[in-house]
Amino acid sequence: MTVDIRPWILGAALLGAACPAAAQTSGEPRSLTLDQAIETALANNPRLRQSAIEISVAETRVKQARADFLPQVDAGGLANKGLTGSANLFDLHGLASSPEPRNGAFSVNLLQDLLDFKRTKFESRARRAEVEYFEQTLRADQDRLVLEVQRAYFNGLKESKHLALAGERVKRRELEQARADALLEAELAAKVEVDQARANLSKAQSGFTSATEARKRALSGLGTVMGEEAPVLYQLREPEISERSPDPLEPLIANSLEARAELAAVDARIQAAEEWVRRARREKYPRLMIMFSGGWTRFAELTLGRLLFGAFGLQMPVFTGGRLEASIEETELVVDKTRAMRDELRQAIQLEVATAHSQAVATLEAVKAARLDLEQAQSMATLADARHEQGLSSRLDVVIARTALAAAENGLHQARYDYGLAAALLDFASGSASP
Repeated sequence: MTVDIRPWILGAALLGAACPAAAQTSGEPRSLTLDQAIETALANNPRLRQSAIEISVAETRVKQARADFLPQVDAGGLANKGLTGSANLFDLHGLASSPEPRNGAFSVNLLQDLLDFKRTKFESRARRAEVEYFEQTLRADQDRLVLEVQRAYFNGLKESKHLALAGERVKRRELEQARADALLEAELAAKVEVDQARANLSKAQSGFTSATEARKRALSGLGTVMGEEAPVLYQLREPEISERSPDPLEPLIANSLEARAELAAVDARIQAAEEWVRRARREKYPRLMIMFSGGWTRFAELTLGRLLFGAFGLQMPVFTGGRLEASIEETELVVDKTRAMRDELRQAIQLEVATAHSQAVATLEAVKAARLDLEQAQSMATLADARHEQGLSSRLDVVIARTALAAAENGLHQARYDYGLAAALLDFASGSASP
């Protein structure tokens, strides 16, 4: 059973349009959480809207196929002069197509297949399976879009932390240059040491500029994934990152083969192709039809038999030159090709899960190592503060220790963001992210 999520997409779009946070004031950073970024992307993404339209189109094809279960009623009229039989060029039905009426005719006609050997049934099933394919494709697009937003969001966080660290390095280099200038003025340092300090400061400032631009690019990429039409300055909020060991690999692979929307979409395509095979095979069977027509026409002699018409029709292919056989073979090949696609996709998903699991394990270990580095840097910074208070070290020594602490904190943040993205990738690959 599938859930129609198109109303949800429309509702999310309206909510995003009405949200006050969407009105970005020039120059003011917009606070943004990961959940808000995901909701905005789901509401704005044009690919999802296209998928929703494809579902609607497929549903109209279901209605068209099911229409053949019901009688088809039409009306026709004719006004002519001269050779009456030439009016058949109009492809009229019933009395209006009779070669005998003089000058004019009008009729209401009913046509119905009494026996079509399940042609309509199999076509309806195929169209319904196509709807399921588009619904699962939409769900797969949603899952992949969520992963893209998570990747862009974590990238933005990483670049923001890089920028903060670059600022700390600039402060350190400025103090080093100030110290070198003071020593040179007191004739306690050489000119080359001052030049080196200035070069180091220039490098730090260049690094700060590069970090600033990298952060802009990261936030711009996030805005693009979210579907923002104009650049927006974001203040990204820290997401919750649960540092837990990943589940065992085998159950994750098994779950991915059950839960991934891409596989469900391919299965729906296979089902549709199999129904089309059954539909093609039924073309070898006869078709029994009924028609009723009634109306008025100008005959030389008007009788009830001339104003009413009813008939049974039988249509059976006898020789088609191999056309039906070729059509059946073509649809069977489509089934075989789609099954091969499913096998290839299953292999790719298993590899994707294994790779994501390995990455999650490795990044979690990196988080543990970064936390130990941070604890050591905190101890060194505390020691530098104590020595400075006792007059045993300079302010520069404190700044150096604080810069090392900032670098350790940044390393932990980077490791946690890498693990958060790896966990999100594992959830996507294993199908755990799907509702």
